[in-house]
Amino acid sequence: MDESASILVAVVVGVLLIATLMLFYIPEPPHASYVTDTRFDVAVLGFRNSSTWPGIEETVRSRVEAKLVGANGINVFSRTQLDALLIERALDATNPIDSTTAIEIGSLTGASKLITGSVYAVDTRGDETTICTDWTGGECVTRVPGTKYTAHILAQIEIIDVNTGMIEQVFDLDGADSTSLRADSMFGGFDTLLAGSATEIAHEIVSTLTTFYFRELRHGLFTDVEEKRGGYVGRHETDRFRVSDEVAHLLVHFSSMQDRELFDVDWVTSSGEVLHHMEDIIGEGDWRVYTFDLTARSPGRYFVRALLGGTLAFQEPFTILP
Repeated sequence: MDESASILVAVVVGVLLIATLMLFYIPEPPHASYVTDTRFDVAVLGFRNSSTWPGIEETVRSRVEAKLVGANGINVFSRTQLDALLIERALDATNPIDSTTAIEIGSLTGASKLITGSVYAVDTRGDETTICTDWTGGECVTRVPGTKYTAHILAQIEIIDVNTGMIEQVFDLDGADSTSLRADSMFGGFDTLLAGSATEIAHEIVSTLTTFYFRELRHGLFTDVEEKRGGYVGRHETDRFRVSDEVAHLLVHFSSMQDRELFDVDWVTSSGEVLHHMEDIIGEGDWRVYTFDLTARSPGRYFVRALLGGTLAFQEPFTILP
């Protein structure tokens, strides 16, 4: 088999593989909601530094705080909001938080969880490598000597409940970042790579918090839905319906959930009058479609409201047009 025939066969196999995967792929609805049974307001306290790299604990702490600020369902109290006395007593980098101080911080800030921990190792290194400087036909034809610089941070994270003052979760995380430069290029230092490593740790903390404390559901409003291999695909996502559409479809995928939870859906007017109420029992991975009859409704503004286990999961506005 010549080279052109081999390439053609590879392309055909690739197309068939993609087509097969698409048959099984079910796209998620566009909106994500996160539900927790308790208020989830956090304060990120100082991290301890057991490594030999000065200041790395503050790099990790600040990256964790910044990442949490952008996370869904989590409210963050800034370090600057903490009382100066508590900073002196509780945020000393050499001492762990005791239960009494944790409860006091919670009562003064309103935080429900405290996040702290320690950086116990930092590894920075430069290894000889080669770098491609010329590509032809998708293949490297020229390589030159270079250096691969890598930064690696190992940290232990603690989550403290302020109601009890006890440590609820302890887990180890690591983050790494690297860059490769030609041997004759100037390397500006490891600070940027260490910041990237700390950002990776921060991302893992958000993911871990979501796994431990939150249930996730994806949802959207559509004019139509189609069943597909145990799930549903929404068609024409919108927040504007016409009476001629006849039915509004709320599509929900319970992507991370406990087993057998109560789920309530209310279709309500702008004044809060409940026009249609639905109750359901759902579990991990379930797909559901909830419908609302549009034919007898007056044009105007409406809402669809969903509660998971009695806690508001989301409330989406939509409009019915003539």
